[in-house]
Amino acid sequence: MLRIDALDLVRDARVLLRGLRLQVDTGQRWALLGRNGAGKSTLLRTVAGLETTSDRVRIGDAALPRLGARALARCRAYMPAQALDRFGIGVLHAVMLAQPQPDPRAALHCLDQVDAATLAGRDVLRLSAGERQRVALAQVLAQRAPLLLLDEPASFQDPAHQRLLAQRLAGLREHAVLFAAHDVNWVAGLATHVLALVGDGDWIAGEADVVLRAQVLQQVYGCAWQRVPRDGGAALWVPA
Repeated sequence: MLRIDALDLVRDARVLLRGLRLQVDTGQRWALLGRNGAGKSTLLRTVAGLETTSDRVRIGDAALPRLGARALARCRAYMPAQALDRFGIGVLHAVMLAQPQPDPRAALHCLDQVDAATLAGRDVLRLSAGERQRVALAQVLAQRAPLLLLDEPASFQDPAHQRLLAQRLAGLREHAVLFAAHDVNWVAGLATHVLALVGDGDWIAGEADVVLRAQVLQQVYGCAWQRVPRDGGAALWVPA
């Protein structure tokens, strides 16, 4: 679904990524980990075609520069870290604007999937940050693109909604997902694979249980980590 072949990513004279090679297939959920400013959002925007396009990025069978706006909308959906609404619009209408063809019932179903159906009649400007983020995810689902690029999809969410969103994303078997997140334990429960941005252009990529190790996390975040066992549940990663 997504292939990146030897991509260099430089912003403001800083090397964010050097020689990145990545393949994201249908059914996989790749998490982007890294410190603030490491380049997670920039990479997502680059893959989405919102930054300078690069022929090092391929979506499906096409190199990114060859995909026009309509083709991009059909093959990938992008969710920013925080929606910036410029004017008021009803929530249901906002979701319908993301659909290939307007369908109120399907739009309402997308809202229901993220526990936002009760917000359908509200104005997007009158939502809390967490509510607006769930509506943004509903918009992404409504677009029906096979590749989802999500920047902090669980931000502003209470624990119950964090769990709900993880369940919804884990159920997307016919999609490929690349998402940025800071909660290592949320990532551990959801991701099949992890791309860790270490700094100075370096990166580590692989299956989640291989990358999510104390040594790697220390490289990424600059602090020690330990895995704490839990009775009746998965062990928790804790910064030491």
